[in-house]
Amino acid sequence: MYFTKVELHNFGIYKGTHEMCLTDQIGNRNITLVGGLNGRGKTTFHDSILIALYGKQALKYIREKARSYDKILLEHINKHATDDETYVAVSLCLDDGTSLRVKRSWTAKGKKVEQQIIVEKDGVVDKYLGESWSYYIEEILPFGIARFFFFNNEKITQLADDTSFEQIKSSIKSAIGVSSIEKAIEHTDEVIRRKKNALAAFESSEENVGYQEVEKQIADIDTRLAESTRQANTLERRCETLAAALEAKEKEFWSSGGDLSRNRDAIKAEMQKISSEVERVQEEIMQLTVDASTPLFMCRNLVTQSYENELSSQQSEVKLYSDRIIVNLHQQILERLAACGLSKSDLRTVQNIVNEVLVGHIPKGATKEPVKNMSATSMMLYQRLIAEVFQNITQRIDTLVNRVDAQESELMSLDAHLGAADEKTLAMQLFDALKTVEAEKALADAEYQRQQEAIESLKRQREALVSKRIQLIKAIAEKEHTNDDNARIVKYAAMSIEVLREFKVRLQREKVEKLSSTATNCFLELVEKDSLVSEIKIDSKTLDVTILDLDGNELLKSQLSAGEQQMFAVAIVWALALTSGYKAPVIIDTPMARLDSSHRANFVTKYLPAASSQVMVLSTDEEVYGRYLDLVRDNVVDYYTLLYREEEQCTAIVHGYFEEV
Repeated sequence: MYFTKVELHNFGIYKGTHEMCLTDQIGNRNITLVGGLNGRGKTTFHDSILIALYGKQALKYIREKARSYDKILLEHINKHATDDETYVAVSLCLDDGTSLRVKRSWTAKGKKVEQQIIVEKDGVVDKYLGESWSYYIEEILPFGIARFFFFNNEKITQLADDTSFEQIKSSIKSAIGVSSIEKAIEHTDEVIRRKKNALAAFESSEENVGYQEVEKQIADIDTRLAESTRQANTLERRCETLAAALEAKEKEFWSSGGDLSRNRDAIKAEMQKISSEVERVQEEIMQLTVDASTPLFMCRNLVTQSYENELSSQQSEVKLYSDRIIVNLHQQILERLAACGLSKSDLRTVQNIVNEVLVGHIPKGATKEPVKNMSATSMMLYQRLIAEVFQNITQRIDTLVNRVDAQESELMSLDAHLGAADEKTLAMQLFDALKTVEAEKALADAEYQRQQEAIESLKRQREALVSKRIQLIKAIAEKEHTNDDNARIVKYAAMSIEVLREFKVRLQREKVEKLSSTATNCFLELVEKDSLVSEIKIDSKTLDVTILDLDGNELLKSQLSAGEQQMFAVAIVWALALTSGYKAPVIIDTPMARLDSSHRANFVTKYLPAASSQVMVLSTDEEVYGRYLDLVRDNVVDYYTLLYREEEQCTAIVHGYFEEV
């Protein structure tokens, strides 16, 4: 695999659209030099490739402590962009000749982003490939391996400063494929755990536990049912005894003439009821006295007379109004006749006729001012008060008086009956005894009825539990087949884990041996000939890294010079990339910051030409420049410079290298 083009649009410091066309190795030329001063977008360019290929996965590599992928995307939107879209795209060619272009674009929506990924295969958009790109890229170059091909000075420094080799161990596992085996073991073990839980769950399954619980509940109900039946039989015998006692008391009571005494309580209750009714009637009378219309009712004759006077006055007013109309008409007729030009004799004749007809209807006071009368609403209320309210009050008073008289007569009658009943003291004693027995029998009957209802309820519960038990037995029978399948899965999954563990041991032993040899060769190729290091040894079981001196004794990494430590880290990354078996471009961002001159020379002449068929070096003017540029010039296939334009406040990708630009 190699890259053919990298595109950036409004990404970071790159405003607008920028492209970098790339090529695979041509003869000995495999290096693309990309120059840029500090802050000109080298790391941004490096990150754009990771984001395009790996999306959210790249977050932990770009910024380890960052938690929000959306925030990273928002931070990489160019602040001076003239349009809303931001995207990065990488075009690449696979070993089988297939060309791919993956484009990730996003638009800011407040504090969130709308993202889209489009993948083209041989120039045609492949929707399915776009939806499953995160899986497909893992087949091309897994993210765990990518860090051996795409790295910067910071990552190299971390490996160099890692005295415990823990990062190297993790990298070794990814490079030799052990991480994938460990994940397979972990996932298979999870399957075993789940299936074992399923087996255990069968014993503690809802059906099985439910069945045991139902059996327990049925046994408990049977016990309660037996006890309730025993109590019901006891209560039934007591009810029979009380019934016989009640019958004897009733005979004794009736033989003593206790009919009147029996009604004594009823008479008292009726008297109490009538007394309450009298009180209620008295309350109604009191309410009637405080009613707003009652004072008017008391002087209803005056109210009626007032209404009739007002009615007469209004009728007079109407007649006065009509009289004025007649007067006006009379005057207008006379004036019209005078203007008609009739002879005096004819005029007098007509006037006499008019006067005879109209003057008799004109009263003498027709022109006096009208008196102000009540409004129509007031008259309506007057009429309703006299016709309805006064009538209702009269009827209510008559009704209440009649009720009071009737209730007082009834109270006197009942009081006379009660006096006669009080004289029968013996009958009353018998009546009280009868009432006591009746109360005891009523309690016993009620208790017996409750006990019978409890028995019926228990029987219904038992029937429901029996039905539930049958259903649970059926469910348990169906699950036995699944339980057998779970047992087989656990058995074969455990066997698979044993095979995977053995495969891991053998693979790790074989790969680590090769990795040790490769790492040693890479390191010796990079360092000075007088280095104290003779071998980099990696334990095949623990993956512990040991540096041996010329006498075969262990060297601490702290005993190496700073340059040797940096070359050790580069050698490890180089060896891991070679051992991984993947062919991919190598992209290095400012890797020479901590190297001295001799190690820089070895780095550019020995590592860069051999690192991959396509190597991109993002360099400052203090790294691959001058003497070191001359050393590697024969291996350079193309040159670019990241040129910052002050007037536009953005970086552009231009052909050429530093001074050439």
